[in-house]
This record gives sequence, C-alpha cells and structure tokens, in this order.
Amino acid sequence: MIVKNKSLWQLGFVISFLMLFSTCSRQDTLRPNIKTQLAAFDTLTLTQPEQSLLDLDSLLIDDNLTTLERAMLLFKKGEALYLNDKYHEAYNVHLKAYALFSELKDKYNESRSLITLSGAALHMGDIETSQVYALKALHLAQLIGDKRVEGKAYNQLFSLHFKLKDYDKALTYIKATDSLYSKTTDTTSIIAIKSNVASVYLQLKQYNKALTSYSEAMSLSQSNRNPKTLVSVLNNIGYTYIEAGEYNMAETFLRGAIQLNKNIKVINAAPYKGLGSMFLLSKKIDSAEVNYIKALKIYATNNNAKEEIEVRDKLIAIAIMSGDYVKALDNQIVRDSLQLDVSRLEKNRLLDFANVNYEVKQKETEINHQKEINTRNQWLLISTVLLAVMLLIATAFYVYNTKLRAANKASKLEQSLLRVQMNPHFIFNTLAAIQNITLEGNPVKSSNHIAKFSKLIRQNFDYVRKESITLDKEIAMISNYIETQQLRFNNIFTYTIDIEDSIHASEIKVPPMLLQPFVENAIEYGLKEKKEGGNLLLKIEKEQQGLLFIIQDNGIGRSAKAKQEKITEELHATSIFIERLKMRKKGEEKTFVIEDLFDNNNTPIGTKVFFKLKF
Repeated sequence: MIVKNKSLWQLGFVISFLMLFSTCSRQDTLRPNIKTQLAAFDTLTLTQPEQSLLDLDSLLIDDNLTTLERAMLLFKKGEALYLNDKYHEAYNVHLKAYALFSELKDKYNESRSLITLSGAALHMGDIETSQVYALKALHLAQLIGDKRVEGKAYNQLFSLHFKLKDYDKALTYIKATDSLYSKTTDTTSIIAIKSNVASVYLQLKQYNKALTSYSEAMSLSQSNRNPKTLVSVLNNIGYTYIEAGEYNMAETFLRGAIQLNKNIKVINAAPYKGLGSMFLLSKKIDSAEVNYIKALKIYATNNNAKEEIEVRDKLIAIAIMSGDYVKALDNQIVRDSLQLDVSRLEKNRLLDFANVNYEVKQKETEINHQKEINTRNQWLLISTVLLAVMLLIATAFYVYNTKLRAANKASKLEQSLLRVQMNPHFIFNTLAAIQNITLEGNPVKSSNHIAKFSKLIRQNFDYVRKESITLDKEIAMISNYIETQQLRFNNIFTYTIDIEDSIHASEIKVPPMLLQPFVENAIEYGLKEKKEGGNLLLKIEKEQQGLLFIIQDNGIGRSAKAKQEKITEELHATSIFIERLKMRKKGEEKTFVIEDLFDNNNTPIGTKVFFKLKF
C-alpha cells in the first residue's frame, strides 16, 4: 500500500511538471489555422490593405490567442500600417509586438520589430530613437546569425545617415547590406540596394560610380522582368545624367521611362519632372513648362502636396522668366495654400509624435516600477511555489478525471449513434426484402443488394469511431443507405442529391453518419405512406464560413399520429445529433431547424430539416 501511494505521488509530480511545461510552452506556439492566416496576410496587405487591417483586428479580439499568436498578428498589423504610410499607428502597434517578442525571448522577431520601429521613428523625424532601434536590431541579428535581418538593419542605418546627409557613413552601411544580399536570390532587394548605392554616389558627385550601380540594377530588373522597377531605375539614371550635365543621355533614359510606363499602363510623374528640370537647365523654357505641367497634373491627382509645391515653384520661376506675371501669381496662390495644408499636417504629426513619446516614457516608467515590485516579491514567490505545485497536482488529477469522463461520454455517444443508425427494425426489413428477391428467382439482383447492404453495415462500423470523414464518403454512405431503403419500399420514392459545384467533396471533412437519422425520418414518417410521386432531396450549399445541409421530403408531413409514433426514437436521434454538434464547440447546434411544410390550404406537404457546419 505504501509503494502504491509512493508511485501515485511520483505520478502526480510528473504530471504537474508536464502541466507546468505545457502551460509555459503554450504561449510559444502557433496553431495551424493562425499560421495559415498569417501567411495569407502578406498578399492581402499589398492588394487590399484596409481589408487586411479589418481582418487582423477581428482576429486580435480573440482572448484565446497565445502570446506568440498575438505578437505575430500585431507584427502583421504594424507592417500593414507602415506600408500604407500610417507611421504613428505602426509605431504604437510594433511597440506592443516588440514587448511580447521580448517576453518570449524571440530574438528573430524582436529584431524585425526593431527595424520597423526604427523606420517609423525616422519617418516621424525622431532620428535619435531611430538610430537606437536600428543598432539594437543589428546587434540581435548578429547575435542569432541571421544575415537577412542583419542586412535589413544595415539598410535602415543607411536610410538614417542618408537623411542626415552623412553620405560617407551611409555608403559604408549600404555596402555592408550589399555584401550580405549579393549571395542571395532575392533579386528585388538586390536591385533596391544597388539603387541605394548609386544614390549615395550621386550625392557625392561620383557620377560614373553612380551610373555603374544603376546599370547593375537595370540589368537585374531586365532579367527579373519587373517593368515597374525598371522604370524607377531608368528614371534614376536620367536624373544622374542631369546632375552630370549630359542632357542628351538624360533625355534618352527619361523618355525610355515614359514609354515603358505607357506600355505597362502606369502613370508616373517623375520622368516628366526630370525632363522639366533638364529643359529648364538647358534654357528650353517652353519644353520645360510642358513637362512640368504634365508632372503637376499627376501629383495633383495623387494628392502629393510636397511634390506639387516643388513643381509649382519651378512653374512660378518659368512664368517670371517668360514675363507672364498673372500665371506666376496664380501658381503662387495655389502653392501657398498647399504649403499651409502641409504645415498643418506637419504640426499635427509633431503633436502625435509628442504623444507617442509621452506614452513610451510612461510605459518605461511603469516597467521600471514593475521591476521594483517583482524584486520585492521574489521571496513571496518562492514561498508560494510549493502551494502551486500541490495545486498543479490537484489540477492534473482533475483534468485526468475530466478526460476519463469525456472519453466515457464519447463512448456512450458512439454506442447510441450506432444503435440509431443500424436499428434492428431496419436490418430485419432489409433482409426480408432481399429474401423476397431471392425467392422471386433473381439471384443477380439479390446479390447486388446483399453487397450494398453489407457495404452499408461495414461503413457504419468503420466510420462510427472516426471523428471526421470526407464529405464524398459521407455522401457515398447516405446514397447506399437511401438505395437500400428504396429496396425495402419497392422504389415508391425517388431521391436527389444536389451538391454545389464549388464544393470539393473529397477535401472537406465532416462528422461521420450525420445525415442518416434525418433521411430515415423523411422516409419512415413521410415518404413510405405516400403511394406515388415521393421525392427526397438532399442539398448541400457552400456558405462563407461553412456548408448548409438541407434534407427535404414531399411526404405526408409530421401528423399528430406520426409524431406520437416517433416521439422517443426521433427525439433520441435528434438529441444525439445536437450533442455531437455541441462537442465540436462551434455553435453549430444553434442552426439546426426542423420545419413542417404546408400548402396554401394549410395541408401538410412534407418536412424540411436544415443545419450548418463550419469549416
């Protein structure tokens, strides 16, 4: 007895340890459905940004998310906001994601969040914060040995120093990025890096080196067959030639960019702006004005106020040079109005950023305060560990007993389901029908029906223990069952199975033996009393989140006598059906309806059963 108790306590400690481990690790997992949705957001963010944000918010309200799932969803939301220029919101969301990744000690995703935080801070004008985040991301990337993330951190540092006009450091960082990405197959990123290298050389007035880098980017764009990227590179080469004073070459590349834009049906103002600058520098005022006006129309259409202001400044200068002071004044009035709007937006941006900084500082204060509390409570935590272990043991036994009860309930449900599906009355009547066919001297027909009936029994026994089967197997089984019933009743009714074309029955899983009780009720209490013209319809339609099942007959209806006859058996079958749906925990039992059908004279004309299953 003592040995048994000792073994029981050892088992308890093992269970408690496993419970503790599973509780800790649960926060570190991604469920398959969440993983699939996260992958889908990469495309959705680019094609339907607003929809992706709505979908992400709907997922984030789920209280059952693990810490990792919540962190990854916040990360995706932050990226979607960042890509759509909502930098303040992206910054706040990524702060939350970063805090969760830090809690999980997920250094890879920590570094990714830090890079976006750095980018958002840079767009908001906080250079110091941007640099802190970028350097921290670089340190983490080097710590875990992830070259791709390291390259992104270097690229962020390049952007920062380029904005500061510290071109020597910017060149150092972008060359470090180039060396890390040069061995990868990510052609799109390599093209962007080559263009960034060229942009630094351009600022350093090293035009030949800039053109060499742009040429490498152009070759990659052509081999990658990415016309939009190629347009950008052509435009950059044109601007470089303008800077170098080689206007003929500049015009060739800028017009090439315009032609390529036309080929791919893209409207882009940059080449026209470049041509305007080139013609202005070469004193061709009329041509400069024409191209600046084309660029202006595109910027105005796209609500790009900053670029529109710059172009209007050029048009004002051209109008003054041409002596058209009325046109110059008109452009100046519009330009001043745009500048007021930009200044107002900038003011609001600075106010928002101040609020963000305040929230960050407040959060840091709260964290420091929490650390102090945690330090004071260490001894209290140690003293409660033993009590927690005892509670875990008790919880383990409770969970074990709960699982036993659930298994017992599932076993009883399985037995009840099999009794309902294959009741003796049905079996004996079917065998009697087959016997009559044999006595009539038709052994082939008899043999066929025996084969169908044996297959039906085998299907019932095979499927009853399974949690789910494919829809096509369920349909095959119910077809077999209906045809067996047609044999019993000498084909007094017909049946139709209508499955929507968009449903891939071999890929969709459903609980087994779900439809048979209601098909049986339709035959037993509706169609068998109808001498002719009976029809049974099984219809399956696809809905947004699942399938709609409809079982309808044109029998005599559920009369008071019929209800009385089936009150025990049908209700028992219905209760088993509802219990099976409840065990799926998707709320599907709420969709179950049995409806009596009547004609205009209130005469019963059949019964309709419908319910929904969610994917």
